[in-house]
Amino acid sequence: MSPPTDRRRPAARGTYFFLSYAHSAPPPGARADADVWVGQFFADLSDEVRRQARPVAGMRIGFFDQHIPLGADWKAALAEALGDAEVFVPLYSPGYFSRPWALGEQESFRARLAAAGSARLTAGHLTPVLWIPFPPWEAHPELDGALDLGRDVPAYAEDGLRAFCMLASYRAQYELLLSRLASRIVHTAERRPLGPSRAPGLDEVVRPAPTDPDFVVAVLAPTRDHLPTDRDPAGYAASGRLWRPYGRRQELPAAEYAASTAERLGLSARTADFAQAAGLLDRRPAVLLVDPWIAASPDAAAILTGMLHGLREWVVPLVVTDDDDTQDASRWATEVTQLLHDAGLPQVKRACSMPEFVDLMPALVTEARRQFLKYGPVVPFEPPPEPVPSLRDGLPPAGSTVTPDPASTPDDSAPLRPHGENR
Repeated sequence: MSPPTDRRRPAARGTYFFLSYAHSAPPPGARADADVWVGQFFADLSDEVRRQARPVAGMRIGFFDQHIPLGADWKAALAEALGDAEVFVPLYSPGYFSRPWALGEQESFRARLAAAGSARLTAGHLTPVLWIPFPPWEAHPELDGALDLGRDVPAYAEDGLRAFCMLASYRAQYELLLSRLASRIVHTAERRPLGPSRAPGLDEVVRPAPTDPDFVVAVLAPTRDHLPTDRDPAGYAASGRLWRPYGRRQELPAAEYAASTAERLGLSARTADFAQAAGLLDRRPAVLLVDPWIAASPDAAAILTGMLHGLREWVVPLVVTDDDDTQDASRWATEVTQLLHDAGLPQVKRACSMPEFVDLMPALVTEARRQFLKYGPVVPFEPPPEPVPSLRDGLPPAGSTVTPDPASTPDDSAPLRPHGENR
């Protein structure tokens, strides 16, 4: 099969650097999942690269995913940005290596480097940063490259560049490493440019979602063939999960945006029509997207009452409307909200615009996960079966003691891994 056609914008001349990081779950009460210190670091690094660089016309300084327009196809936009970038700058943290989304960005860029050819040409195009230090029992070969940025600054290995960015007491060290990183980016981009080329999409480099996902996005919306009388069919499709409440302003169905949010937070996700998702909703955290027009059909109240009865605490509903829609859905939104309350779901959120939908989603995914951890079923631990002795190695002599392999012996004295932001 021939590779996909590269439909890059003719005026694109590349980008100095692509910043990659592990999205962190928002703290209680917050709505956006973007780490403010990542944003601050991106702005500081962009200023320093701009100060040192001599960019050609049309070349951008930097990119990170908060630049993607709200209604865009996130994965397609990332693939395009990865194909434009000269230098890939991953912010390594313990969470980075457990986030398929962040690792997918890195693997996509590495695949592009491999296609470019020699190691001499590609040297320096992947420049990692130690963002948050790792616990001593976690080892990753990639960390050596990240530590190389500040081997002469002892606090860098101990505290990471995020602490430098946050704390005024580290200002001198922060500016030193910021200048050093910008210098490496500029040198690589201007002396050994790759030029724009195709980067594989995240779906090409990330392992497919498992059959049993970590998270579910269920959709309760009419299909195009079963709309209430006089309802505008724009935005509806043959399946509820393909519903686009904001029409042409969004490139993907609303459920796909919600699933992408869960994936960026490290959860494998699946979208489904509500009617087909019943089994999953009993045992997996979920966001339920509700179109209030579902309540406009005759006998809808009785039908919905039966459908919604027994929903679990970890199914978090969001009633989705569009303030720009000429057909007012306020009546139906009020009615469906009351039906959700009657079904035992006290916290029902509402999004009335695309920005509000996007801003709410990280907090809703996090809340569903929190409720699942609090109320979800407990899976009993089953110890692995006794290993079968290998005939190749022979059985130990009778009465002898078998010494366990030190590499396979668990270290019971190791402390528990800490949990924290961006980890």
